Amino acid sequence: MIYPSKCEVSFLTGATSEEVKKVSSWVEYANKIINDYFGTVTSFDILICRGRWEMEVQVISRKSQSTLSMYNDTRFVGITDYHLEEIVIRCDIARFGHYLHELIHGIISKTHTHQLREGLAWYFTLKLTEGYRYVRPSYPSWVDALYVYPVNMLAEIVGDEFLKDLAVGKASVQYDLLPRDVQDLFVSEEVFYSKKRYHK
Repeated sequence: MIYPSKCEVSFLTGATSEEVKKVSSWVEYANKIINDYFGTVTSFDILICRGRWEMEVQVISRKSQSTLSMYNDTRFVGITDYHLEEIVIRCDIARFGHYLHELIHGIISKTHTHQLREGLAWYFTLKLTEGYRYVRPSYPSWVDALYVYPVNMLAEIVGDEFLKDLAVGKASVQYDLLPRDVQDLFVSEEVFYSKKRYHK
């Protein structure tokens, strides 16, 4: 075992011993990376599914009770449900970076807005995989515009150490003094998405 995990990994479908070993090692290694960087790991349970249909069932069953309904993209590889404290990953197509990305979501403060959580998760996923770009999860260009770009701006202003503390709820920021694009990360989801209707 690379790192003792606080989360429980459950398979929603049958899996070979090799698949179980691969998923478990990726979860453990992602937890080690996150613990080394943030000093904590997620306690969210991880559900492993297979195939587009199984993932769509998970997404649809959660839409009414979470901010997942704000997504337009139905081709999910991984999702984090803050309400149920669960992470769902589609193991047949997920790269290591997908596991890392969703586990980072699991340590981000629930008090943050949806768009701030998304931006922070993408920022730190990309940062922690800088030297290993082939493991990174792919994402559409609107993710870059909506989430990555404004968090990059915020990081340039406050620095990575402060941003780490902000991510886990140990710091706060007076966002009305920040540039407009960065301020949008802190407004209500309804206001944010009404401003960003162009994304797909």
